[in-house]
Amino acid sequence: MHTLFIAYAFHGDQIKTKIVMKASLAILLFAFFLSSCGPSQPNTEELKSKFGDFNSATIKLLPVDYTKTPIYKKIQHHPEDYTYLDEVEIYRMAHISDGNLVTGFVAMPKKKGNYPCVVFNRGGNREFGRLLVAHGTDILAPIAAKGYIVAASNYRGNSGSEGMEEFGGADVNDVLNLIDSMSELEMADTSRVGLVGVSRGGMMNYIALRKTERQNIKAVASIGGVSDFGLTIEHHPEIDDVASELIPNWHEEREQAIIERSAVQWPQELPADVPLLIMHSKTDAHVYYDQVVHFADSLENHNVPYQLVSYEDDTHGLSNHKKEVFERITSWFDKYVKEEKQFAEVNKRLELE
Repeated sequence: MHTLFIAYAFHGDQIKTKIVMKASLAILLFAFFLSSCGPSQPNTEELKSKFGDFNSATIKLLPVDYTKTPIYKKIQHHPEDYTYLDEVEIYRMAHISDGNLVTGFVAMPKKKGNYPCVVFNRGGNREFGRLLVAHGTDILAPIAAKGYIVAASNYRGNSGSEGMEEFGGADVNDVLNLIDSMSELEMADTSRVGLVGVSRGGMMNYIALRKTERQNIKAVASIGGVSDFGLTIEHHPEIDDVASELIPNWHEEREQAIIERSAVQWPQELPADVPLLIMHSKTDAHVYYDQVVHFADSLENHNVPYQLVSYEDDTHGLSNHKKEVFERITSWFDKYVKEEKQFAEVNKRLELE
């Protein structure tokens, strides 16, 4: 896997906080947030002008010239890590979700064919962790080069998108509607779809599975995914501020909102034929490891197919195992999305150094 897959996975989990910090820590976090946010938020009206009239379409693409973006300097310095870029095209994307224009990116093979699809679900909230061209080159493109059409949504209300983010509420429709929109892409086979998510994106994976009865989602992969929102708030009380700003009626319906965002509470409502690949560091300081063990136990008790891969000492985004994480995800999707095999993992829980 490539460096920015992990870097942006980690950045994407940053949360907006009102806590007063010591000056040195505040300065570090400020610099960190700047590095993760990138350029300022695009203007919605300008985006509408660029993409033009959708007419009967629900998705439109505009080519990306990554040589004119900051990531190109890294590509020039390490061309050996980016050979796959010769095999793919990267596009800015806008899709219509519940009447809202929502932005994102798409990567697809240059070679004509009929390709299964992958939806990447970003972490973070609002502009923290919003998708950049670097996500296209470092996350979407390498998966696309393996024979997939890969799309990622910023979710409503973010990065020039219309609507209001709900951190796992109505914005989950942006994931499901994106799958439907991808069927309009010439080479996309949306009868075979995989979901991959990081941190909050893992939570979006699980809620999307619960929310739909469609049969085309064949497999899921999550890195540092949130499966117990209540426990996440316990460990990071500042997330309560995020929830109060984004989740409708948070103070009146707090308990129910937490349940709705905690897959550990409803494993019996997850499909019995969609295998979940769960990857997590035992030293994850952002989404503590104990919640993923409880989640795996609940999946086991309800016969939901899964594999939990635990890493002994790594970051939230598993940056020390980036190559192995990439290979594990693409192998999972090759088996269960591309080839549509039945779940057959002998070892459901792997512990790795």
